[in-house]
Amino acid sequence: MTQNSQPGERPGWPFGRFFVGANLPWIDYGCDFGTSAWFPDGGLGARPDALNSYVAALDRLAGDRVRIVRLFLLCDLRSGVRFDSDGAPCGLDDVFFRDVDLAMDTAAERGLGLLPVLFDFHLCRAPEVVSGVQLGGRSRLVSDPRLRDRLLSQVVRPVAARYAHHPAVVAWDLFNEPEWCTWSLSTADASHAVEFASMRDCLGQMVACLHADAAQPVTVGMAGIEHLDLVRGLGLDFYQVHWYERFGWFALADAVTRFDLDRPVVLGEFPGRCANTTPFEIVSTARRAGYAGALVWSVLAADDVSEYATGLAISD
Repeated sequence: MTQNSQPGERPGWPFGRFFVGANLPWIDYGCDFGTSAWFPDGGLGARPDALNSYVAALDRLAGDRVRIVRLFLLCDLRSGVRFDSDGAPCGLDDVFFRDVDLAMDTAAERGLGLLPVLFDFHLCRAPEVVSGVQLGGRSRLVSDPRLRDRLLSQVVRPVAARYAHHPAVVAWDLFNEPEWCTWSLSTADASHAVEFASMRDCLGQMVACLHADAAQPVTVGMAGIEHLDLVRGLGLDFYQVHWYERFGWFALADAVTRFDLDRPVVLGEFPGRCANTTPFEIVSTARRAGYAGALVWSVLAADDVSEYATGLAISD
């Protein structure tokens, strides 16, 4: 990956010129890396069908000259992490790194750069146990300083250290759309949402952890432009916002200089399936607006805005 240094960047702007990438978020949400009661042998390294789907998707993207792929790792912690009886993380499970190594190495072999996402906002939704697997219910890992320290020491730091210099990792995305689980920024259930100050403290500590233990730049995938104050001033190496048609065209087309940010801005998600425009027009508009790159949502995810259009990465 091109490492074009810019004044004030840490450790360097990793993407070079404007890029078009893709979200390949998961094969099975939260189950691709590490074990769970659903997949006791682990994720990609133990499930040939999942690995074949991942490899085929990467081959398609590489063949279409995609440069950057955004990939979710731990999601809501339904897989990959061991917990004690108090709900504190006590380490990654025995096959988590096997599965992530496989994902990283497979991408590197194809010349693809990964933007791994550590956590997703579903981490803080109301807990639900399905066939022995806990979904969500982990907001205390953000809000409780003691549990947060355990999350950093037992989960974040080991991941950062292991892949600090991996050729596939161009940057880290700490948390996908954290405002959706931040009290006062969303309609999240107050009994599970995290206070603004706690979320900001958690993200700031994660930034410091990654900067200390990994060589790559760090970002946070914000759902939109309205709540950038949640991450402004935390030391991110670049900012990231998402855009969907319901946000209105102005939110995409207006120049990013209006954000008054101290770092470049990447459009981390935009819809591959649109009602009133096309992904090609979104990419062109994002480039004119001053974004440093744009990643389509998405390859393989099954929601109603996901699609990958062949040729998108070379259309601009």
